[in-house]
Amino acid sequence: MSISRRNFLTSVSAGVAGMSLDRTGRSESAGPEGQGAAPKVQKYKPFGKTGLKISDVSFGVISLFDANVLRYAYDRGVNYFDTAEGYLNKQSETMIGQALKSVRDKVVITTKYVFRNAAERNRAEIVKRAEASLKRLQTDHVDVAMVHSVDEPSVLDDPEIQAGYRQLRKEGKARFVGFSTHNARDFLPKALDSDLYRVVLFVYNHLEGKAIQPLVEQLHKKGVATVAMKVFAGGMQGSLKGMVSEKQSYPQAAIRWVLSDPNVDACIVTMSSYSHVDEYLGASGRPLLESDLKLISSYRNEAWDQYCRVSCRECLQACPQRVAINEVLRYAMYFEHYGMQREAARYYRELDESRKPAPCQACSGPCQSACPYGLQVRSRLIRANEMLVV
Repeated sequence: MSISRRNFLTSVSAGVAGMSLDRTGRSESAGPEGQGAAPKVQKYKPFGKTGLKISDVSFGVISLFDANVLRYAYDRGVNYFDTAEGYLNKQSETMIGQALKSVRDKVVITTKYVFRNAAERNRAEIVKRAEASLKRLQTDHVDVAMVHSVDEPSVLDDPEIQAGYRQLRKEGKARFVGFSTHNARDFLPKALDSDLYRVVLFVYNHLEGKAIQPLVEQLHKKGVATVAMKVFAGGMQGSLKGMVSEKQSYPQAAIRWVLSDPNVDACIVTMSSYSHVDEYLGASGRPLLESDLKLISSYRNEAWDQYCRVSCRECLQACPQRVAINEVLRYAMYFEHYGMQREAARYYRELDESRKPAPCQACSGPCQSACPYGLQVRSRLIRANEMLVV
C-alpha cells in the first residue's frame, strides 16, 4: 500500500541505531504493485559516457536512519548511492562505508561538497575535505565528486574549485566530477561547455520538468550523465486527501514519469526504510501507464498551489528583503513531507540570518503576487520560520 505520512514517520523514528548488517526479522513483503518476493531493480542504464551502468532507481542517502537499509537496497539490485559531506552531519558517508565496504567494487558512489565562502574555495581545502570523506566511506576513491547545490555561476567557474576537483581526478580520488543544482535552467548549460563536469544532478519531476527537457536531451547527446532528484514533486501524497490508495502508488507513478524520459539516466530517491526500497523498486524498468498519468493528474490538481517549485525563481526578485524563499520553503518541505525534521532544522540554522523570513510579518507580501502558481508565499514563510526554529 502507499505509504502515508504517519507510516513514513513511524518507519524512520528508530534513529541511527544498530549499524550491523543483521536483518533478523525483516519481512520480505512485496511492494504495492508486486506479488510474492520483494521487487528488484529491473533495468540498468549507461551513466552518460563514463563507461558505468547504474540502476534506474537509485539511492539518495540524505535521511537514512538504519545502515541495514543500504545493504538491503544493494541486495535488491541498487548499485548507485548518492550522498554528501553535509548529509546527516557526515554520518551518511559513515553509514555507506560500513554497509557497502565489502561490495565497494560493485557499487557507484557519489559524494558532494558545498562551498559557502571564499575560504572554502581553496584547492588544498577541497582535497582535504575529500580525503576525510574517503575515510568515512572506507574507500580510496569515489566514482563521482560533485560541487553541491550550485546557485551562482562563480562557483563552477572558480579556478580554485576547478583545480581542486581536477587534482582529485589526477590523484585517483575521484573518477569523475559533476555538480548538483536546484536551478537547472541556469546552470545545466555549464556542463555543455565543460570538459570537467561529466555528471549532473538536478530537480526533475512532473510539475517542473517539462521546461528543461530540451536541455536534458542536449546533455544526454553530449554524453553527460543525467540524474534526477526531487522526483516526487514535494512528496505531499500523505497529506493530500485524494492520494492515499491501497491499489496504486503515487511514488511509483512519479518515478515512472521521470524514467519515461530516455534522456534521464537514473533518478535518486530517499529510501529511509525497507518499505521505501520495496515500493520504489516496484517502478524499476516499468513503462509509464495511463493509470499513472491519471494518478499524477490528481496529484497535480491537489498540489498545484501548495507545492513551491524548487527550480522556480519568480518570487525572489519581488522580495524587498532578499529572503531566501526557495531554501526556506524547501527546508519546510523536508520537515513536513520528507520526515527530515532534525536535518531540516539544522539546514535552517545554518542559513544566514539576513536571509530568513523574520521581516515577512510586517511585509505586504509582493512575493505572493509574483508567484505564478498562486502559493500563499508570505504566510508559508512565516509558518516555516515557526516550524523550523526547534
